[in-house]
Amino acid sequence: MNKQFNFLFAFLLAISFSESAFAEKKDADWTPLFNGKDFSGWYIISGSGKKNDDPNHLFQIHDRMVHMYKDAEDKSKQPHGYIVTEKEYSNYHLRFQYKWGKKKFGEKVDAKRDCGLLYHVIGKDGVWPKSVECQVQEGDTGDIFTVFTRVTTTVDPKSTNLVSEVGTNSTTGVVKTNQMSKPIFKDTAAGGVPYVQGVSGGIRRVMKNPENEKNGWNTVEVIVRGDSSTHIVNGKVNNKILRLEHMVDNQWVPLTKGKILLQQEGAEVFYRNIEIKMLDE
Repeated sequence: MNKQFNFLFAFLLAISFSESAFAEKKDADWTPLFNGKDFSGWYIISGSGKKNDDPNHLFQIHDRMVHMYKDAEDKSKQPHGYIVTEKEYSNYHLRFQYKWGKKKFGEKVDAKRDCGLLYHVIGKDGVWPKSVECQVQEGDTGDIFTVFTRVTTTVDPKSTNLVSEVGTNSTTGVVKTNQMSKPIFKDTAAGGVPYVQGVSGGIRRVMKNPENEKNGWNTVEVIVRGDSSTHIVNGKVNNKILRLEHMVDNQWVPLTKGKILLQQEGAEVFYRNIEIKMLDE
């Protein structure tokens, strides 16, 4: 009996050690992109547009979190900005967590809370640089926004029709009607059809499918392989890019690498556990 017990104990111990070693190896593949203490490896772009010029301390770190607009007065007028990596990245799996605060600012006071992850960021800094966005917004997390770029994806064919959007400029009072599509992502296996969205001189959108945001902390992952990517929210895929391009010398060419950026866009938000795992080409 003792021999059987000893054998069983040794067997279970071996399994436990094996699982522990696997977990350590798995975690070892991930590298913190944010060290929880300072902005090493990142720089700030705020109101002036100058690198690391943040006189009002709109970007703060505490409790191993980035806190956007921590001390800003609720409903006050505040600039938009971002933190962005010094380095460029191409093939990787990125993950981070975000949580909304209570405060909203400027023209965003009556709007949804909004921020986002921009990746493959290239060119001159400013609000906003050439890139593609994994949207982080109340009810819209996972949407694709092309920022002076374009994407090929697959969408629900029922969502590719043109719709009218009427908007009024709050400053000038001018009313404009725009014809634009609101494509909704749909995987090929579920009946999605190829669709190209984006222009070199503006911003366009591909809506997520489905909505996976929840109250409190949310986990966003983006898996990037050169000019393709997958958006994952709380463990569920809700958007994909098959091909990402930008305009060079009047020709669309693949956009395969760039910096990683986290937005500050008129809403108090917390970011934490920003990690990256490099992937083979």
